[in-house]
Amino acid sequence: MSRTFTVIRREFTEMVRTKAFLIGTILGPVIMVGFFALQIVLAQSGGGERQVVVVDATGQGLGERVAAALESRSGAESRTQFTTEVLVLGDEDPETLRAGFQERIEADSLDGYLWLPAGAVDGETVVYEGKNATNIGELERIRGAVQVAVQGTRLSAAGIDAARVAEALRPVPFDARKTGAQAASGTPIALYILTYILGFAVYMVVILYGNAVMRGVLEEKRDRVVEVVVSSIRATQLMAGKVIGIGAAGLVQIAIWIGFAAAVLMKGEAIAARFGTAMPELPAVPLSVGLIFGFFFLAGFFLYAGMYAAMGAIATTDQEAQQLQFPVIMLLLPGIMMMTPVLNDPDGAIAVAGSLIPFTAPIVMPMRAVVTGIPPLQLTGSILIVVLTMLVLLWTSAKIYRIGILSTGKRASLGEVWRWLRTA
Repeated sequence: MSRTFTVIRREFTEMVRTKAFLIGTILGPVIMVGFFALQIVLAQSGGGERQVVVVDATGQGLGERVAAALESRSGAESRTQFTTEVLVLGDEDPETLRAGFQERIEADSLDGYLWLPAGAVDGETVVYEGKNATNIGELERIRGAVQVAVQGTRLSAAGIDAARVAEALRPVPFDARKTGAQAASGTPIALYILTYILGFAVYMVVILYGNAVMRGVLEEKRDRVVEVVVSSIRATQLMAGKVIGIGAAGLVQIAIWIGFAAAVLMKGEAIAARFGTAMPELPAVPLSVGLIFGFFFLAGFFLYAGMYAAMGAIATTDQEAQQLQFPVIMLLLPGIMMMTPVLNDPDGAIAVAGSLIPFTAPIVMPMRAVVTGIPPLQLTGSILIVVLTMLVLLWTSAKIYRIGILSTGKRASLGEVWRWLRTA
C-alpha cells in the first residue's frame, strides 16, 4: 500500500502543478459566472421599436382592433414595442401596395406589413411579411393580436359583450412546485437546471479526467519511463495509484468550484440586481440526494477511469488513443440522452433501466434522485451492480494495463488483448 500511496501522491502533485489545472481552477468559476451573466445580458438585449403596417380589407374595422391589441400587448410582454399604421384597403391595387411595402422594408423604414383579407373574420388566412419574420416571439404577439381582434369582432357580431368574455377568460396565475421529503423540491425550472448540472458534472469529469489518466499512461509508455517504474512496483498498484491520484486532483478542483459557487449564491441577490434582474429560486436539496450524487459520482469516475487507463495501455500514439476512447464515450452518452425521460417519468421503464445499467447509472441515478424518491430495492441493486461492474472492469483493465504498458510498436489487436486477458 505504501508504494501505491507514493504513486497517488505523485500523480496528485503532478496534476495540481500543471498550468492546465491552475488555469482551469481559476478560470472555471469565472467562465461559469460569465456564462450566466451573458445569458442575462442576451435575454435583456434585442427588442426595440417595430414599425408595422396593418392593411385592412375586411371593411369591419378589424385593422384598428388589431393595431390596438398589438400595441397594448407588446409593452407588457416583451422588450419590443410595436408602432402600427392602419391602411383601409379601397380601390388600390394589392400588388402595387405590396411592392411599395417591400421597398420600405428594404429601405429600413418599415419592419413588416400585416394583410387582413376580406374574409379574415370568417377564417381566411391572415398573412404577415417582414424582415423580422424569423423572430418567433414577435410573430406570436402579432398572431395573438389578430386572434384577439377577430374573436372580439365575432363576439360583437353575435351580440355578446367581448369585454365581459375577455374578463371571464382572463388567464389564471399558475405556479407548480415539486415536493417530497426524499427528493429535491422547488420550481420545475430550478429542478430541471439542478438535474442537468448533476448529470453533466459526472459526464464532464469522466471525460476530462479519464482523458488525463489515458494521456498519463500513454506518455509514460511512450517515454519508456514505465519500464523503470514497474521494476519496483506491480503494474496493478501503478494503475490504481494513477487513477486515484488523478481522480483526487479532479475532486479538489470540483470542490473549489462548488465553494466558489456557494459564495456567489450567498451574494446572488446583489449580483442579479446589478444586471437588472432577480435571483431565480433555488431548489431545496435533502442530504440523501447529495449522498447519492457523491457515491455515483465517484463510482462513475473509477468505473470509466479504469477503461481509460486500459485504452492508454493499448494505444501507441495520441491518434490511436483518441480513436479508442470513442466507444467509452458512447457508453456515457445514453445517460445524458435519458435526461428528458427521467424528468418526465422518473419512475418509468427508461429511467429505471438507466439507473440499473452500470454504464448509465452514474448519470441517471442522481438525476432520478432529484425528482423522485428512489425505492430502496432499486437503489441497493444499482449500487451493487455499479460496484461489481467497477471491480470487474478495474480487474480487467489492470490485466490489460500490466502487459499493455510494456508493449511498443503497433497497436495491439483484439486477439492480442484477449490473450493478455487470459494470461495469469
